[in-house]
Amino acid sequence: MSPLLKRSISSVLLVVVLVGCLLLHPLCAALLFAAALAIMTNEFYRMAMGRGTHTVTRVLALCLIAGVCLGSFLIRYYKATLYYLLLAFPLLLVVLISVVLDREDRIEKLTAQDICFPMAYMLPSMMIAQMLLFDSTGNYTPFLFIAVMVLVWINDVSAYAAGMAFGQKENSRRLAPHISPKKSWAGAIGSLVFTLAAAACIYMLDFFSIKLWAWLAAALIVVVFGIFGDLFESLIKRHYGVKDSGTIMVGHGGFWDRFDGALFAVPAVTVFFVLTNII
Repeated sequence: MSPLLKRSISSVLLVVVLVGCLLLHPLCAALLFAAALAIMTNEFYRMAMGRGTHTVTRVLALCLIAGVCLGSFLIRYYKATLYYLLLAFPLLLVVLISVVLDREDRIEKLTAQDICFPMAYMLPSMMIAQMLLFDSTGNYTPFLFIAVMVLVWINDVSAYAAGMAFGQKENSRRLAPHISPKKSWAGAIGSLVFTLAAAACIYMLDFFSIKLWAWLAAALIVVVFGIFGDLFESLIKRHYGVKDSGTIMVGHGGFWDRFDGALFAVPAVTVFFVLTNII
């Protein structure tokens, strides 16, 4: 089986699972967000600290991060007060105490930035992205989130296809060769064209009361921030000397490899929709 076919099959399965969970029930969507965040966090901890080290600290940190993500969703869904998020504070103290008391031989590898990185980057991104799942009255409606994810998927696929077709030639210009040698301007231009076209198609479906200019702006945001998210993860992987964040996604690598651009793009689109009073 060719790498492209493996990549395509795993992508289709992922889309089916994601969309199915979002449409099936809000609690399925909440668990999906928490599980995805836990997987990506664990992938980062493996990169930063290796396998089988600092188990207690890592498990506690995973529980904290996934719990806050799940709690923020449930608070929005049940329209409860945000003060319930303060319940995570005792667990945060336990995590910090665990870091201080850690006595493994590789303690020098366990730094504050390693533990806190997912809390400062992945968790806020997921919590902001959750806002797309609720309308202005606070009711759960996953269709806008799915539409934005369609733009993200079109951006990823078209960038990969255009990059493979036109960006791997000797005279093709690289986007950021010192960070990711394979990413090219051809891929970026291809993703821009197809993502803008996808945004126009979503507008013509007339399912959302969102103007064309807003969809085109959202598509541009997805392309720009998707590139930054992709390059940011490449920079992190280069720092830790690994090729992929994991192996869970056949043809892609890790879960973080698959959603690196989305972690930047979806929150950015959410902020844009909030500032323009779309949501």
